[in-house]
Amino acid sequence: MVGRVIENNEGTVPMKNMTKNGISPLDVLILHVLQSGATPDTANKELEKRGYVLSRDSVKNRIDKLIKKGVIVEHNHSEDSKRDDKIKWILVDPSKLFDNQWYTFIKSQNPLFERRVIPYSEMYSNLVEISHEYDIVTSIDLVQGEGQNYDFILRIATNELHLFEEMVEKIRSLGWVSSVDSKPIHVLEGIGISKNNLTKVHMNYFYQPIKLPPFDSYLKRVRQVLRTYDEYIKEESASKQKVAKKKGSGDVENA
Repeated sequence: MVGRVIENNEGTVPMKNMTKNGISPLDVLILHVLQSGATPDTANKELEKRGYVLSRDSVKNRIDKLIKKGVIVEHNHSEDSKRDDKIKWILVDPSKLFDNQWYTFIKSQNPLFERRVIPYSEMYSNLVEISHEYDIVTSIDLVQGEGQNYDFILRIATNELHLFEEMVEKIRSLGWVSSVDSKPIHVLEGIGISKNNLTKVHMNYFYQPIKLPPFDSYLKRVRQVLRTYDEYIKEESASKQKVAKKKGSGDVENA
């Protein structure tokens, strides 16, 4: 197995494992190649175009290991398939690619003590800007309601602790931030729920990974929700009209 770059050595992708889960940057490059439409039989050709020469069997062995480690949690290749090139799409568990993951909880200043009330839209824009700068935030959620211990939740995934620490300090420096608290996320391994008992499961999941639902059934359910909502609005409207009429007739009698 040989790894080389056509133009220079600065962009060489390391082949050694660099995470606790034994995933190397080359494995991540293989995942990108597969998601771009390559198959286990053609992935080595795509890698060669990028400057990395590996045998077909070597790449296929790496793909098999990624499936066994739960990095590739689902694909359309079945055991009955006669050829490996049956894989046309893959679903990846990103948590397997990072050693460090956190939920970071951010609380804004109490507006009563602020000279200028900063809207949530401005706060969110601040967080988006910082997230783009560090590229380790996978999601930003706003918690609706008052009296919470936090207003925003960031999900963070990285293999570089210093980036996480730098980003947290930058968030702390924002004028509207009252507190920042981070909690590490630990992904449970090999535990599933079956018949109300904890059991070992092959995929390390007790649920099916999220996929796009069948369009017809999705549309049917959306229409059902819409019809229910329409009926609720009509009933509410009719009820209010009855109250208004009753009130109006009462006013006439009193007059």
